[in-house]
Amino acid sequence: MNMNMNQKMVAIALSVLIALVVIILVVIVVLENTNAKKTMNFANVTTEENTTKIEDKPEENKIEVENKIEDKPKKITGEIVEVETEDGGIIPVPPTFEYIEGESSKGAVISDKDGNEFVWIPVENINNYQRQMFIHNGENGETETTLEDENIRDINAYNDEFDDSIRNYKGFYIARYEAGKDANNKLVSKKGELVWTGITWKNARDLSLDMYSKNDYFQTDLVNSYAWDTTCIWLRNCGINVDDSSDTGNYQNNVNHQNKIVATGSNEMWKTNNIYDMAGNAWEYTTEEYGEHEKYHMGRGGGYWNEGHVYPISSRGQSEDNANLAIGFRVVMYLK
Repeated sequence: MNMNMNQKMVAIALSVLIALVVIILVVIVVLENTNAKKTMNFANVTTEENTTKIEDKPEENKIEVENKIEDKPKKITGEIVEVETEDGGIIPVPPTFEYIEGESSKGAVISDKDGNEFVWIPVENINNYQRQMFIHNGENGETETTLEDENIRDINAYNDEFDDSIRNYKGFYIARYEAGKDANNKLVSKKGELVWTGITWKNARDLSLDMYSKNDYFQTDLVNSYAWDTTCIWLRNCGINVDDSSDTGNYQNNVNHQNKIVATGSNEMWKTNNIYDMAGNAWEYTTEEYGEHEKYHMGRGGGYWNEGHVYPISSRGQSEDNANLAIGFRVVMYLK
């Protein structure tokens, strides 16, 4: 009886021992397979890394490094050259740009290598580069007040570099189109692009200043009131009505009104001397400011929901500098 009991206990113990051994073997096999998979994946990454000759960098970092290299702006070199336009006039063209069309006196157009276009605004004398309160200033209608009376200033009032450029080159460039946002969220001045609205004044200014890499030939900025008003006076001298833009902009009372902000350069009827949509479509931020303690900036040109005889190309409107879907901006460029 005792013998049988002992034999049973030994058999049970052996069975338990065998089971434990089997479990341990199974665990070892599983762990080895798992480690083998990790090593294989790591080996694959290492192989790809070595073939690209980027040492100690995983594949995802390789892509990031390549993008940084591609996005790094190239240094702008060359010189500002005088180019003859189709009417026999002469305009100064900076490096990386070329003349493409238009008369020097009525809107000569230049384009950079990426297709961003600017229009030449001739200014014969520095005294003609000025701010002005026009007849229509929004709901006020005809007004006898001045910019000083309204306490409207411009932070570019003492931009000596811009002033010297006017003296030396007899003009400046303004973006042909409202600021656009391309598929890569990059600032552009091109036809058929989404108008960049819903942006704060500060971000619009920063983007305008940094549209091109720093160079010794030209500088971009958010359009100032001197440039806007000088452009309006030039347009008026060319026979364009800047006090009633109903026929030349995307306004509520325009026959081609779209009841929304449309893509840049959508309608040839909304072009004045080769510049699109300065009248209507979206209000446009400038560097002109108002206010005593809290300073805000002026918008220009009216919007699609306004009427063109009330808010023409020359009109001003107060903004709150916030990211408003009704307000866009435009870039100006001067030569150094």
